[in-house]
Amino acid sequence: MRSALIGLFIVFISSTLSAQENPVKEYLTVDYQLLVDNDVFTLDLTRDHYYSSGIYPEIRFLKDSSEKAKKIRSFRFNHRMYTAYNIKWSELSKMDRPYAGIMSLSVANEYYYHSNNYLKAELELGWLGPGVKMGDQQSTWHGWFGMPNPEGWQYQINNTPLINLHLKYIHSLFSSYRFELATESSTSLGTVYNNIRQDIIFRTGELKPMNQSVFKGSTLGYKRKEKQQKTQEFYFFYSPGVEYVIHNATLEGGFIGPSSIFTVDATNWVIQHRFGVAFSWPRFDLKITRFWRTKENQEAINHTYVGIQLNQRF
Repeated sequence: MRSALIGLFIVFISSTLSAQENPVKEYLTVDYQLLVDNDVFTLDLTRDHYYSSGIYPEIRFLKDSSEKAKKIRSFRFNHRMYTAYNIKWSELSKMDRPYAGIMSLSVANEYYYHSNNYLKAELELGWLGPGVKMGDQQSTWHGWFGMPNPEGWQYQINNTPLINLHLKYIHSLFSSYRFELATESSTSLGTVYNNIRQDIIFRTGELKPMNQSVFKGSTLGYKRKEKQQKTQEFYFFYSPGVEYVIHNATLEGGFIGPSSIFTVDATNWVIQHRFGVAFSWPRFDLKITRFWRTKENQEAINHTYVGIQLNQRF
């Protein structure tokens, strides 16, 4: 799995370097993103548990830009994997959460308002359960690269369709070249994820407004006055938040389909901290985020992982 992720980054960066050699267009209208979440990026090589892996390639298109807002349409593939704390456990009595695998597709509209606010509406359709063969995939990857074989997929959450609506709204409270304070409200409703979350966002460094920033990939559509390659943004951010979980099918099983062999009750309140760094150039972005989350069910412990996001504009 780790070598496969390294291979993905090599391919992405190679294409990025090739694209950077071409002249910068006056307007950039297409954006390719690759987001990879993994706890191995914490540099603790013993980790491979809970939200073990997320891989999200995405392509985005500038649709229109009016006096009030800019609209971007995006299409994304979602690949998520959840495991117990120790993938060597094979006995049900030791499991502290169910295994779960998801593959899905998303379509979203993002609105970047000139008032410096942001709105995203996303529809996700896919499948949770043995039907996506996530256990076979992980076993194959681990076998290729000499890693321990996961022993708990026979206890995974059973088949259920994934139909989810995700909404996110960011409101900028104060914004300057060096500092920004904003709130982020989000909710997910559907057959797998049902939650409400509220975050506060602090950004400091060399900033652009939220509607032009790498923070939400909002650089598309802005005219380049200079064909330069120098850094456009470089900043640090911190975002504490609280999440209220109504239902999480990766823990509790789905509403639709056969019952799962093993489920646990989700913890209603989860605290999350995000902190990281972001860089932006005329055609390329890099954002690294570390997540720290309190336990999502009573049997589990706190969890931390890192997300690495690469954006290439055309």
